[in-house]
Amino acid sequence: MGINEMSGLIPVTALYVGLHALLAVVLANFVLYARLRTGKVPAWQPDAALRVQANFIENVPIALLLLLVLEIQGASQLLLHGFGLSLFVLRLLHAYGLGTYPGANYPRLIGAQGTFVLIAVMAIGCLGSAL
Repeated sequence: MGINEMSGLIPVTALYVGLHALLAVVLANFVLYARLRTGKVPAWQPDAALRVQANFIENVPIALLLLLVLEIQGASQLLLHGFGLSLFVLRLLHAYGLGTYPGANYPRLIGAQGTFVLIAVMAIGCLGSAL
């Protein structure tokens, strides 16, 4: 099967992989900015920016892989968009909470815990589709 024959087979996953890739670039640039502008940002922010990016890299790939598997397995596009959009919003919340406020806060908590719940739900969906 050539590239033209495969085009459009996973449009939902392609959309959310693209969105999350752009967000990854933004987060990486925020780490760079915080490291280079240490005098212009609060002392806690460079480490927080690094944690935002690291947490993103730790959790988003598995979530997108689960989304891909669910799409290949034939899950409804509405459900897939719900998962993909939820992941994007949760990652934005986590980045905002951890990158803007020192210490524990609700956007950070909702973003992190929501991501874990979403990954678990998608994993159960993958298991269900396999059985």
